[in-house]
Amino acid sequence: MAFSPITWLAIGIILMALEIVMPGFIIFWFGAGGLLTALFVFIGVLSPVSAEWQWIFFFLASLSMLGLWQLILKKRFQSRVIDSSRDATLQNIRGKAVSKIAPGIPGEVELYTGYHGIKKWQAESAEIIEAGDEVLVTDANGIKLIVKHV
Repeated sequence: MAFSPITWLAIGIILMALEIVMPGFIIFWFGAGGLLTALFVFIGVLSPVSAEWQWIFFFLASLSMLGLWQLILKKRFQSRVIDSSRDATLQNIRGKAVSKIAPGIPGEVELYTGYHGIKKWQAESAEIIEAGDEVLVTDANGIKLIVKHV
């Protein structure tokens, strides 16, 4: 027995609502597939077929829209601005080493003035810095600060 358009409409709306709880912009396309299936059942294209064929149409429509989004539309919504500059407010902040820092061995520093409300940060250095030494932030590598001995 085939599903009614109301059933497919409910499936589509529920899946789209789930996107709010589980963001990733993937479930949304399955919700859109449910709405498209509801439309095709409503206008009579999928009414005479079995539920299995409706499910096949639902999955094909959903995956097609997801693929279209991933291949074509996603590129149009991405920012074209490339900002490779570092946050200048990070540089020249002083602090002290909480643990030993050496090349290839990250440690931890405590900044005298917090950055975004955080005082303790992971840090890397090209030189050996002992715990308790004063340091100066020169750059950042991801979420780790690059420091040097003062």
